[in-house]
Amino acid sequence: MSTEALVQFLDVQKIYPNGTAALAGVSFSIRAGEIHAICGENGAGKSTLMKILFGLEQPSAGVLRIGGKEASLRSTRDAAMAGIGMVHQHFSLVPSLTVAENISLGFEPTVGGVFFNRRAAHAFAEDLSVRYRLQIDPRATAASLSIAMKQKAEILKALARNVRLLILDEPTAVLTPAEAGELFDHLRQLKAAGVTILFISHKLKEVRAIADHITVLRAGKVSGSAPLCSLADAEVTRLAMGKLVPSVSRHADRAIGAAALQVEAVSRAARRSASRITDITLAVAQGEIVGVAGVDGAGQEGLVEVLTGDAVPDKGRVLLGGEQIGGLPKARLRALGVSHLPADRYKTGGASALSLTENAMALARRSPRLSIGQYLKSKACEVLAREMIEAYDVRCTSPRQPLGSLSGGNAQKLIAAREFSVKPRLLIAEEPTRGIDVLAASTIHGRMVDLARSGTAVLLFTSDLDELLTLSDRIVVMHDGRIVAQFISSPDLTTEEIGRAMLGLETSHA
Repeated sequence: MSTEALVQFLDVQKIYPNGTAALAGVSFSIRAGEIHAICGENGAGKSTLMKILFGLEQPSAGVLRIGGKEASLRSTRDAAMAGIGMVHQHFSLVPSLTVAENISLGFEPTVGGVFFNRRAAHAFAEDLSVRYRLQIDPRATAASLSIAMKQKAEILKALARNVRLLILDEPTAVLTPAEAGELFDHLRQLKAAGVTILFISHKLKEVRAIADHITVLRAGKVSGSAPLCSLADAEVTRLAMGKLVPSVSRHADRAIGAAALQVEAVSRAARRSASRITDITLAVAQGEIVGVAGVDGAGQEGLVEVLTGDAVPDKGRVLLGGEQIGGLPKARLRALGVSHLPADRYKTGGASALSLTENAMALARRSPRLSIGQYLKSKACEVLAREMIEAYDVRCTSPRQPLGSLSGGNAQKLIAAREFSVKPRLLIAEEPTRGIDVLAASTIHGRMVDLARSGTAVLLFTSDLDELLTLSDRIVVMHDGRIVAQFISSPDLTTEEIGRAMLGLETSHA
């Protein structure tokens, strides 16, 4: 590995017009040919730092050097010219285009300088995939690809620009353990081919598996930067959080009560494959946490839509406490004690343009504490919001600021606080800790366990298999719209066993 610094941040600062200091003098180096991990809690400055490196933001002060020369990256085009590519957590492929067309987008080969040369684009994509050992069908449309294949296409799209540095933002968020392992193999091959990789992740286990060096950010500053082999996990956590983080897991003293949710032979036909479910039978008892695993598009979305009132089942029944709730509107489900923490924090979880207070009080606006008749008590609403902000450590400047101004992780914490605060009979939690730091995840895990202890039935949908193993009493696995396996949680159950069932390779029932 080279000792030469490919990228240097020298006292880089970023202060936004509202006075928020996202970066407060960041200095560290990324060596050529290494896999360098960036870790830190939500709001630590990771996203801002990556935006500066990829030309999406400009620093307020400080110097960025690339290859020993001072660089001013005013756009993503400038970053590409400097040899920097980025694969975002949310993919940017055009669904209707082929892999080859996506890869060549922006510098399309032509015939006569006018007509798109599809054959040349396919040949280029195929050559690229062979060169970097990222085999993929260049003629397949992006819409037809699995999540793992979409990620390959995104990486190839970045590599097509002759990148020296590849930034990967939470790259394993929706991958199975086997797919994550395959991705790591590809990253090691890219490293061997001379590509420097910047790996952003909240999962220390993955960072440990792949990275050579780690830089930890806290409150916009570098709290530590060292070879990963020189730091224990507890020290990395301390550097990121400023303190040790309590672990949360299933509790042996949890009392499992009578059946709360009963899903009986429910099916639903839908145009989108992700929304189709077939003959789903599932029960969740009071005080029980049941985890649901599956690759993206395996039917989890369809099950959530039926349970939360977004869709009506074609067949079967959904009961809550013996009462039929399938097909009821959302308002009625809320009144019956159903809470929903959605995966999309802004599309369905909250209203970006509304204030934190308005988002926080949405479920309790008719309570005597917050209203008199149809009139809201503005001070009481703000007090409620402040209580949630403090209890869940939501990083903000004021409860009056819009939800959309928060980082994704902090928005997730506020929405979780709102959904948990009503002490529901049934909690449906989708990706509750995706993209948030370990301290925030520990807080949310603890609240979910507390709800289960108080008798709430919890249905947990997550792509994080370690999260499933940590929290669930039982785990069911979905594949192709059906439940294909069920596991009783135990110390002997592994993510590999669950991963095989997710891929349809086994249909074990415990």
